[in-house]
Amino acid sequence: MKHIIHSLSIVSCSLLLLSACASDSPFRSLFGKDADVDYSKNDLPTLGSTNFEPIKVSKVGDTGTIVGQKVLAYRSELTELQTSIKANNSELQKVRASVINNAIDYHNTTAAMEAKLQVGTTPGNPIMYQMLQKTQGNVVVMDENANTLNKIYNQAVSDMSVVKNLQDSIRATYSVSGAIDEDHAQLRTLENETSQTAILINSLISEVGSDYSRQIEYTNTARTYLSSLDRAIKVGSYGVSNAPLPSENSYTAPQMSANGKPGSVSNNVNGKPLFVAKFNKSNVNYKDSLQRTIKAAQSKNGGFRYDVVAVSPVNASADVRSLAQNQAVNVFEEITKAGVSPDKIDLLSKTSERATGAEVQVFVK
Repeated sequence: MKHIIHSLSIVSCSLLLLSACASDSPFRSLFGKDADVDYSKNDLPTLGSTNFEPIKVSKVGDTGTIVGQKVLAYRSELTELQTSIKANNSELQKVRASVINNAIDYHNTTAAMEAKLQVGTTPGNPIMYQMLQKTQGNVVVMDENANTLNKIYNQAVSDMSVVKNLQDSIRATYSVSGAIDEDHAQLRTLENETSQTAILINSLISEVGSDYSRQIEYTNTARTYLSSLDRAIKVGSYGVSNAPLPSENSYTAPQMSANGKPGSVSNNVNGKPLFVAKFNKSNVNYKDSLQRTIKAAQSKNGGFRYDVVAVSPVNASADVRSLAQNQAVNVFEEITKAGVSPDKIDLLSKTSERATGAEVQVFVK
């Protein structure tokens, strides 16, 4: 199978993090569609859509028996429980609308930032920082929405405890003496309505739990992405080029693994990489070796250009692709620290059958 190679342009693949681009990533990444392409619905957070409206509780009459009195008390308890469910459901629909509206605002702002950074701007542009501050406000709202979802979840768990106790009480009442047939008929109706309410609450717990987990992931990805934007604003560009890699055969045996052994300088991008860092564990120490390698290359030819390539396996998860892409941005920044102008660095990405995890390759040309 051929390696899949594509340019890292800046309007993202979708959520999150969103990324097989738009299908499995919650946010725009640095490496996606052309900057003039609007984000799709896939860029927005994935949320449940159920409206958890409880059934109406049947009216019952007072039979005048002890059991009849218990039925009236149970009906009142179930009615109160369903009032709690309605309030919880109303809050859920509001927070879901807030999540989507806030995400749209977030994507509109980041899209404008990405478009500007793609063509380049002045390093530390204050307007860009104002926009970044706006998106950071979006992240604050994301946190608030996640907290609200958590509160709804906890209330639903509490309601489930109430409904289970109510079910136990109703079942136990069947054995209470002194009941008439109408009492047991009312008990059966109430038991059925309580069971349906329990099913509704259980579904609410499941769906809100998923919403909460996705929102937390979405928010964390946003924070990571804004850090990348912050770094790009400092230099005024992503250093992105839409030129593809010259050859799919550029993936060869690494010249440097995660243990930090530098490779030799080559001005042939179709050959072995100048530098490779594999991110198959945490805290990969590559920066010193990268600096030495780049400075050695610059000492031989200060006119070199560099391809920084985010590499991930063909069937990599969104997290692995995101890791490779984020680390490629970090490598880009480190190369600029070694004295290379950002306009001489191209960010690219590709997938490879030979890759076993996220890695970044650097080619000199």
